[in-house]
Amino acid sequence: MSAIPDGLAFEPGRITLRGVRFLLVRPETLVGFQKAVEHEAGEIAKRSLMAGGIDGGGRSARRLRDGGLKGREVVEAMCRMGTEIGWGRFRIEGFADGGFEMAIESSPYAEAYGPSPHPVCHFLAGVAQGIGEAVYGAAAAEEIACASAGAPACRFEVKKR
Repeated sequence: MSAIPDGLAFEPGRITLRGVRFLLVRPETLVGFQKAVEHEAGEIAKRSLMAGGIDGGGRSARRLRDGGLKGREVVEAMCRMGTEIGWGRFRIEGFADGGFEMAIESSPYAEAYGPSPHPVCHFLAGVAQGIGEAVYGAAAAEEIACASAGAPACRFEVKKR
């Protein structure tokens, strides 16, 4: 088990990591919401969950970029943070001027979702895209493998646009 991340602070009604507010929510709660929206709205659910990830991941990545990190350093720092806050074990699979691949083992979304014939970690795909946008200016992301669909890890491909 790893140590509590540096900069994690608790006060009544508030949890922050390096000055940014976070919320502890069971993955089953978020996946319950995801499945309900998928049932009601189909493909709109994927785009909506990705939009939330793009916003949140982009905000954190831009904060790192504006703090002086560049390119791969931003991606590495976001991978460390994702791992620290329990979103799975993040790692960079490849990085270039035109994009990067990121893998996440033990995705809480995939675990809570259960078996699926297709990728389900739409929120994390959005986070990957938000990181890519902070690094490249414009990016597109896709989940190319998912633990819910039988892969050993969820894998995200981010391409500069």
